Parts: sequence; structure tokens; C-alpha cells
Amino acid sequence: MSRRDPLAAHIRRLGNHDLNELLVQLSKPTFAALVDVALARPTLPGGLLVRYELAPGVDGWTVVACAPRRRLGILTRDRDQGGQLVWRAWTRSGDSVQVAGDCWWRRREDAAAALAWVTPASRARWLALAAHVRGLADPELNELLRSLPCAVFDGLLEAAYRPEGTAA
Repeated sequence: MSRRDPLAAHIRRLGNHDLNELLVQLSKPTFAALVDVALARPTLPGGLLVRYELAPGVDGWTVVACAPRRRLGILTRDRDQGGQLVWRAWTRSGDSVQVAGDCWWRRREDAAAALAWVTPASRARWLALAAHVRGLADPELNELLRSLPCAVFDGLLEAAYRPEGTAA
């Protein structure tokens, strides 16, 4: 039976903002490698809720991020070269969304993920980064944390191993 790692558990309990503030303190090569893996492809992270509203004057949908409400852009239906129905995403300024060379998607949800990915106000990337780090196995998470400055790492250890019920 394996014992729960208090440091990993402490990191997983951090809020998204606090976790990302911690991650930007990693060494530059470690942070760059983490971003390359965690943000390799667009996703709609679990913490990002979107709603689709009919777009006035367009055969498509306005994508709205919720809590707080932020209009991200529009999704429209189109046909690819083979005549298949596809979705295209457009930013609020009317630019076509392209992610990794793709400018159309078979599913509306994938087009919305691409739109959120290129829209900083959606917070999609930092939510995905936090979710990726929380999903790491304890040894991988501990290895990642070793790249933090010593004082920051020591503070995390103190917080993680502080007896429950004691103040910070």
C-alpha cells in the first residue's frame, strides 16, 4: 500500500491562480518543457464553461465563456472540399482561427476549444496548464517542483507538512 504524498496533495489543493503563479517560478527550461507538453493541443479544460448563443445575422453560434461572461467569437458551419459539414471559428475581430494548421473542425466543441485557445480572455491555456500539473503522478510532480527556487520549494514543504489545524 502506498502512502499519500503530502507535498503532491498540497499542490493539487492549490487554486488555479495560485498554482499558475507557482509554475511561472520554475526555471525557464523546465517551464518551457512543461508548456510544450501541457499545451500541445487545444482543449476545453474542465474549469472553462462555454455557452452557445445564436449569432444574429450569421448561420452560426456566438461562443460565450461563463463566470464571468466573456464573448469569445463565432462558430459557423461550412463545407470542406469533400462536401462534409465542418465548423469554422472566428475571433471577435473577424479573423479566422487557425491552430496547428487547422482552420476547420468536424465537431462544434473542437472549434470552440480552438477559439478559446486563441482568446486570452477565456483563460483556457492557464486552466489547461493547471489541470495538466494536477494530473501528474506524485513522482513526476515532485521532480517538476525541484526546479523551483530553493526558498519557494522550502515554503511548499513547510506548508505541506504543517500539522492540520495549525495556522500558516
